[in-house]
Amino acid sequence: MSEDIRTAVIGVGSMGRHHARVYREMDGAELVGVYDADEYQAAAVATAHGTYSFETVEELLSSGVDAVSIAVPTSRHAEVAIRAMEAGIHVLVEKPIAGSLRDATDMMEAARVNDRLLMVGHIERYNPAIRTLSSRVDADEILAVNVVRVGPKPPRVKDAGVIIDMAVHDIDLAFFLTGRPTDEVFAVTSSMPMEHEDTASLLLRLAGGIAVQITANWITPYKAREVQVITHDRLFRADLINRSVQAFSRSSGGSGYTVEDLPVLAEEPLMAELAAFTHSVRYGLPAPISARDGIRALEVAVRATGFKHTRLQRAA
Repeated sequence: MSEDIRTAVIGVGSMGRHHARVYREMDGAELVGVYDADEYQAAAVATAHGTYSFETVEELLSSGVDAVSIAVPTSRHAEVAIRAMEAGIHVLVEKPIAGSLRDATDMMEAARVNDRLLMVGHIERYNPAIRTLSSRVDADEILAVNVVRVGPKPPRVKDAGVIIDMAVHDIDLAFFLTGRPTDEVFAVTSSMPMEHEDTASLLLRLAGGIAVQITANWITPYKAREVQVITHDRLFRADLINRSVQAFSRSSGGSGYTVEDLPVLAEEPLMAELAAFTHSVRYGLPAPISARDGIRALEVAVRATGFKHTRLQRAA
């Protein structure tokens, strides 16, 4: 495929509009158009990026696009992705892969039957801080991983709790950094009077005894995204917002410690992710983050949500 990859975006809310922007800016890609259930939002994004606003999903799928990003609510991922793959289109679906394991396996089967690429948008793998971290830490050295992902609840989230919407990022990162499967999952969750949990503490034991602790909530009034990786002789701390990585080591004398600031590339994670997606489409390569990867993370998230959570009452 020597010509530009013809791309489109279905769902141009808080995340999808950035997909449209990046496709418009990328070399080797042409943004054919966008669709959103909110026609005014779709029209605004289309105007901003000099492209077309489709009136229906069917119109977009029949427009001759090669690849599409899907950023609709999680509960609609399977429906839209399967329709796209049946139309012969390669798909990148935002994380989590789906709202249920059954939907996720249906999507993976649709990709196989239709011989289409299905990539899951676990974008944190493309965060420059994570790239630095993964390049400096040997998976065999890792003893434990601690993650904090907290902040106000995004208004867009209406069909999932904090585990499936947020902590699934860090479940995937634990697998990515360690290369180990899960042995055990334990979770403590709570919520204000609402359907889904809004605070969660997860503890995973990976093969080989690696401990992973994940703290996620929608209660903290500020955003924090931090990953700590503990090895035999060092602690690495990655700030995913500021995109910085530090390595802490014991001083040679045995008292105190030294801190090394590691170099981190200045790169937009979404640009790197979509470049990897369109590269795979162009050359017929496997998805960089496969449906099986997405299912593995979702499976742990679903297991974690199975723990009964405490409902809290708001103070009067």
